[in-house]
Amino acid sequence: MSNNYKKILPLADDMKIHDQFGWLPLSVIEPSRKSKVKWKDAYLNDGIKEIRRSKKADFLPGLGFSEFHAGLAEDILMYWSMDSSVVVDPFAGRATRAYVSSKLNRKYYGYEIAPKTVKRVEEHLDKHNVGATIYCDDGCTMEQTPDNFADLVMTCPPYHQLEKYESVDGQLSDLKTYEKFLDMIEICGKNINRVLKPGGFCVWVCGDWRESGKFRSFHSDSIDLFEKAGLITHDIIIMKNKSPFISLQMSKVAAKRYTSKTHEYVLVFRKEGELEVNTDKIVKKVSDKFWE
Repeated sequence: MSNNYKKILPLADDMKIHDQFGWLPLSVIEPSRKSKVKWKDAYLNDGIKEIRRSKKADFLPGLGFSEFHAGLAEDILMYWSMDSSVVVDPFAGRATRAYVSSKLNRKYYGYEIAPKTVKRVEEHLDKHNVGATIYCDDGCTMEQTPDNFADLVMTCPPYHQLEKYESVDGQLSDLKTYEKFLDMIEICGKNINRVLKPGGFCVWVCGDWRESGKFRSFHSDSIDLFEKAGLITHDIIIMKNKSPFISLQMSKVAAKRYTSKTHEYVLVFRKEGELEVNTDKIVKKVSDKFWE
């Protein structure tokens, strides 16, 4: 491996890339099922079955809410942060990123606006002795977080009204229009730029969707809004998904001559400046079986 490249973050010149990060940094990725099993306790499993589709629905009855892939969280943390890095998550959701971050020795601070979800997540993290901080507050404004605080912002925002969450003030899935939703994403982008340290990364996992006959190019809208907020677009990665909708949608999408979406985008942004790190360790040395 060459020593001639300027390093944004420390890199071991005497180790293979895959051995350092656990994955190869390619522009198309697919987190493995094995990694999901490895991190089985990262998923909220308190016995409460939330469903986004009625059990009487014509298609995929009883379908639950989507989950962030724990293997992807691991990949992000290993590649765009270091041991003891400060991680801020504007949309903490259901514990996965908090759990993985803490197990990889990152200092995690997450926002979740729904009180019932916060209570469940805190109970889950306590059960597994995970010391993450969860704020029951608005992740777009991140008022609990000071300026220049985070080494990494990592999150997956809600997709407007595709999934309806607990109705509370500030809940993005309650907003009536996509335009109002984007207004809040713009505010979030400004605050991501505010809370990041100079040179810090933001990894924003998102997808596009259709509603009411319109195609919502959320990934490109996010790029536009974040660049407007002062962030630098650093990279774009395609993540392949396993979708339960593929077989059900084939006739519909073919009739309309568009495609069934089986991917999301991993958008990587940076704050202007150079990130100062206090360690050259990517991950704290832990047992290979620490997740069991």
